[in-house]
Amino acid sequence: MRLISALLFASSTLLALDAAAQIRIYCCDDADGRKVCGDFLPPACQGRAYEERDNRGFVSKTVEAPLTEQQQARRDAEKAKKEAEKKAAAEERRRTLALLSTYSSPKDIDSARDRSLAEIEKNRKESEKRLEEANKKKKVLENDKEFYKGKPLPEQVKAQIRDNEKEIKAQQDAVDARTKEMEEVRLRFAEEKKRYLELTGKKSAEGAPAAAPAAAPAAAPAPTPAAVPAAAPAPAKPATEKK
Repeated sequence: MRLISALLFASSTLLALDAAAQIRIYCCDDADGRKVCGDFLPPACQGRAYEERDNRGFVSKTVEAPLTEQQQARRDAEKAKKEAEKKAAAEERRRTLALLSTYSSPKDIDSARDRSLAEIEKNRKESEKRLEEANKKKKVLENDKEFYKGKPLPEQVKAQIRDNEKEIKAQQDAVDARTKEMEEVRLRFAEEKKRYLELTGKKSAEGAPAAAPAAAPAAAPAPTPAAVPAAAPAPAKPATEKK
């Protein structure tokens, strides 16, 4: 019986302690700057920043005030900017790894560029050839038009002229596109080469300054003429004795 009573007392004590531990007090500064607290969030704290305190009065949680539309818009813009910067940094790392794993030297980049340009140039020449043939066909059709001068053109000739105009435009566009593509390829590989040199610290053979020519040896100085010794003074005559 005593054991049961002790257990009941211990259980009630634990429940009381647990209930006390779960007590929360909500505090905020109202519109007049006064501290307002309560077991439940006071009406004066609605729409304002507030704190949650435990049964000992320590702050356990801080809740910010709801943002205005402008504040929310700024926060969303900042978040979007950070995400964009994070994606850009990840893409830059990916491009760096791809660059270093694809090329082992600047010459590899030059070789890849030349192969790409050669393929594009081949396609451009094919378009130029078809454009030349279309222009020749145009001259033939112009002669046909001259033959029918003053007469209505047959539908067949009209159709050939329309098809020829379309062909000329299509091939000219193809030539222009290939020319533009070649410029883009040159720029892209130039950027990749520059980036590669920055990452590896290697020097481009093309950009290395030429060695300065060796300077000609300086002419030997002319020998200084030896000084001529001064002539010895003539011996003095002895004084004449008086008699």
